[in-house]
Order: sequence, then C-alpha cells, then structure tokens
Amino acid sequence: MNFFGYQEQARKNSAILIALFVLAVILITISVYFAIVAGILISQMFVDQPGFTFDELWNLQLFFWTMVFTLTIILGGSAWRIHTLSEGGGAAVARMLGGNRLPSASRNPLDRRLLNVVEEMAIASGLPVPPVFVLEQSGINAFAAGFTPSDVVIGVTRGAVELLNRDELQGVVAHEFSHILNGDSAMKMRMMGMLYGITLVSDLGIVLMTMKHSSRYGRNRGSHPGLVVVGFLLFMVGTIGVVMADFIKRAVSRQREFLADASAVQFTRNPSGIADALKVIGGYKSGSKVSHVAASQASHFFFGNAIKSWYAKDWWATHPPLDERIRRIEPSFKGKFDKINYQSRSLANTTMASAELMVSPGDQVAHSNVSPEAVMSRIGTPDAGSMQEAILLMAKMPSRIRDFSHDPYTARAAVYALLLDHHPQQRRIQLQVLEKAADPSVYRETLEIQPELEKLAPELRLPLAEMVLPALKEMSPQQFKGFKKAVVAMIKADNEVTLFEFILYRMVIRRLSGAFSNSGPVPVKYHRIEPLLTHASVLIALLARTGHGEDAERVFRESMALLKDAGHPMPDQKDARLSHFDRALTELNRAAPQVKESVLMAAVHCVVCNGVISVKEGELLRAVADGMDCPMPPLSTG
Repeated sequence: MNFFGYQEQARKNSAILIALFVLAVILITISVYFAIVAGILISQMFVDQPGFTFDELWNLQLFFWTMVFTLTIILGGSAWRIHTLSEGGGAAVARMLGGNRLPSASRNPLDRRLLNVVEEMAIASGLPVPPVFVLEQSGINAFAAGFTPSDVVIGVTRGAVELLNRDELQGVVAHEFSHILNGDSAMKMRMMGMLYGITLVSDLGIVLMTMKHSSRYGRNRGSHPGLVVVGFLLFMVGTIGVVMADFIKRAVSRQREFLADASAVQFTRNPSGIADALKVIGGYKSGSKVSHVAASQASHFFFGNAIKSWYAKDWWATHPPLDERIRRIEPSFKGKFDKINYQSRSLANTTMASAELMVSPGDQVAHSNVSPEAVMSRIGTPDAGSMQEAILLMAKMPSRIRDFSHDPYTARAAVYALLLDHHPQQRRIQLQVLEKAADPSVYRETLEIQPELEKLAPELRLPLAEMVLPALKEMSPQQFKGFKKAVVAMIKADNEVTLFEFILYRMVIRRLSGAFSNSGPVPVKYHRIEPLLTHASVLIALLARTGHGEDAERVFRESMALLKDAGHPMPDQKDARLSHFDRALTELNRAAPQVKESVLMAAVHCVVCNGVISVKEGELLRAVADGMDCPMPPLSTG
C-alpha cells in the first residue's frame, strides 16, 4: 500500500471511530436513563407521597429528556474539546502533557542532535519541519500530534533524549513521522476530542455525589440521599464511557503501531535503530511511562505504552507488547532485556552527541531513479535514499546559513534574502520596500546574510525554506502579520510575481498561516476527477511549459491522457497564470486521496517524461505536491 492507500485507510479508520463513538453514546444514554429511574425510585423512599413505581420503568417522555440531557453533555463536551484542539493544534496536546518547546537555536548537544534528526526526517519526507517539544519525563517516549502538517509537532521525553543514541532516536522519530504521513496524527486528534465527551458522565456523577442542599431554614443538610444515589449510579455508568474510550483507542491504534514500526524501518533502512530503542525501553526501570495527569487522555499518541509498565502484556492496552513489536522487526529476538543504567548511558550519549556536532555527515548519496513510478513511490513513503539525500543537502548547507535558519529573527532575514532579485535595480527597489516594512534589526540581518544566500546552490533553496519553519513558528501573531506583510510587499515591488516567489510564498506563508490560524484539516469535496479536470489542466500546462518548450503541447496531451482526458485543450498562457494555478491547487487539495494520486501521477509524468528534472521543475513539482498535502521528498535533478 502506498501513501494514498494509507490516507484512505486512515479515513476508513475515522469512520470506524465514529461508529464506535455512536455505539458508546447509545449504551451510555440507555444506562443514564436507568440510573435516573433508580435514583427516582430510591429518593421517593424519603418523601411521604408515592410517585414513580416499578410498573413505570419505561417512561418515553423521561427517556426523551434523558437522551437530550446525555447527548448535550457528550456531544457538547466532544465539540468543545475538538474546537480547543483545532485552535491549538498539536502544540495544545504537547503543552497539555507539560511539554516545553525546544528553541530552534538550542546549542545543547543532545537537544541539537534531536533537532537535527527531526529536520533531516522532515526534509527527507517532504514535510514541513515541525516544532519539537520536550517533556521533562524520565521515561522513554515520543509522540506526533496535529491535524495537518502545518500544525503538527513532535514531542519527545527527556528520557528518550538522554538515553537513546542517534540511530535509536532516528528510529523513534521515523516512527512518529510515519504516523504523520499515514494520517494517524489527525485521526488521533479527532479521537481525543470525541472520547473526551463520553467520559464527562462520570465527572457529572462525582459532582452530584458531592453536591450539598439546604433545609427550608437555610441550614446545610449535606448531600441528598437521592442525589448521592443518582450521582453514584451516573459515576458507575460513566465507567462505561471510560471503558469504551479505552476500547476505541485499542481498536483504532494497536495495528497502526505495527504499521508505523514497519514504515520506520523502510524509512531508515536500519531495523536495529527502532528495535534497539524498544530494547532500551524494556531494560530501563521507568520504561516508557509518562507520569502526568493528562497521560491517560493522550495514551494513544505515544510511541510506547505511557500508562502501564512495559512488561504488562495486556490485550486491552493501546500498544502491542514490546517483545512482539521487536520480533516483527528482529525475528531472532529471545525476549531478554539488558538492564539500563541511566547515568552511564546518559553520559555516553552526551559525549557522542558533542562529537557528532564536530563532524559533517557523509557525502555519499544514492541517485534516485527519475521514472514517474519511482517518484510516485516515494510520496509519503520515503526510503533510505531520501534520507541520504536529505543528509547530503544538510551537509552542503553553509553552517552560517543553517545558524540563520534556527533563530526567529534571522530566519525571517533568510526568507527576505531568498526573495531578493539577482538584478541590482530590482533588488534595490525590494530593499527600499523591505526597509519600510520589516523590523529594523531583521532588515540589518537581511543585508548581512544576502551575499551568502546569493551564492547558495539552487537545489538548496527549498530545503532552506523548510528549515526556517520551526523558528518562524516561534514568532508572535503580531510578528507573523508583519512578516507576511513584508513578504507580500517584496514580491509586489517589481509588479511581477516570479515562479520561485510564488512557490516560496505558498510553501512558507501557507504553512505558517495554517500554524497560526489552526484551521484544521481540509474536508474532502471531490471523489471523482471529472469536476477537477479544468483545474488539473491548468496545473499540467504550467508544468509542461516550464520544462519542455516546443514539446509542451505534446507532453500536456500525454499527461492529460493519464487522466483519461487526452482531448482537453491546452490552456492559453493567459488562462494558466499563477493566480489560476493557485486556485487550481486550492480545489485539488479538496479531492479524495485516490483523485490526488491520479493528478499527481499526471504531473510527475509531465515533469520526468524526458528522464531529467531541472531545479525549476523540481521546485514546481514539490510545490504542487505540497499544495495537495502530499509530501514529496527532495528530487535528484540534472
């Protein structure tokens, strides 16, 4: 199964989640009704006049109002929680668990190693580089949370940072990136919101049990026996919600952990990395435990079982047993875990991390096959070649530019400098506009870094644009507003939008806008290609004209034939402007995964049909994939 298949599977899992949620609501509603009936019967023992009798156990009117009451609590609670999560994105989950954002410019060797691994993974997979949060927990664990690639974050416990070596940490981070690519992170966010509502009945029961009432003379008489009984029964009924919540987590999450383990092995081509990380968890006294009040709510997010000890082979748990996960990766594993000493391993890791910062990564990379099938196979399912290529790109990136990309002020300067025109006169106009629009200190940083960025290899421009995202997400909303205004002013300064300016704007500002507004995932509108053929033709026409010159019309027809529309006329230049291209990407992003796959296949064929990808074509193709939320790794160009 490829990326698009996994995305469709995630959608089906969401449907299963909704079905189980509805079943839980029905069971809880019926249970609440009988709890209220029992409470009424018992409360009448404390009054003189009889009312409700055993013959009236089924009262349609009472059931109706019970249903309204229960649905209001459950659906209202779920809607409120989903809304708050969509407002805060993955960062809301990380902060709820006590996580602190790791500064992009951190110089701590272990923190720097973690940031570098996340950066390499993101670039290799074609995803925006996510912010990293550290949970001050001694257990070894990690998670990925967020509705969209724009608001997703990676969370890692301090135990994982200090006890895992680079290969093990890479395996864990690859596992979490697999959850993002497979659509699991968004599904788990929705699950967290929905399950919150069905656990509120238990909380209501506690409130009723502890509620005080007064006599006619205003004296506090303690809890009314009837309320105590109803509260207790509601609390017991609420346990159904808790049990159903745990069952739903297990039903949806367990197999996805095996899938993420397998994807991580495919990603890194290093089975021992993730297998050894699991072994460290097994031999460490704290295992993967997360001691936080919110850990139970977020248990389905974590890499390892955050609630129970590693040795509990509980079929009810959200995660499979450690030894079973290890054997699927390493069949010869005997089930024995070596004891881990925190102090000695932490010291060794700190020493190794410090040494890693002193050397550059290797300079060997496997050249990618540029056939359409090979390019498509890497979308959302990056391989070891993608990882090597990302490491090579990072090694090529000048250290000073990398430093600039990790600080919120200088990261803005790097984006401004990327937008500066090579022509001196146009550049002078842009700088005049920037001086008025940008923060003075950022403007000075732009002037300082511009000469180095002007010499930057063309294939490093988009990786740099991806690298600056975590630092830019550290801006305040007001700073982002000013940054966006300055970027737009620079692009408009010469009254002409170049292709690279358009690509940079979409890939940086679009991702940041999603992070600051947290608008949530884009709903699917189109399940067939036919309503989107005109938009697809605009996209294919621009790609064909970018790389094929006189052969553009032939390549356009061949590519549209893959969409079973070979007779579609090629849009004129005026009908295929960047504004039309932008609108086309917006609509295509609302298509179902299978429709996106067919459009991307046509786009990839259009670019690589001659066996060579130019830098400009590669940038445009990656912008197309990014615009449809289909992460594409860096492409070998020639």
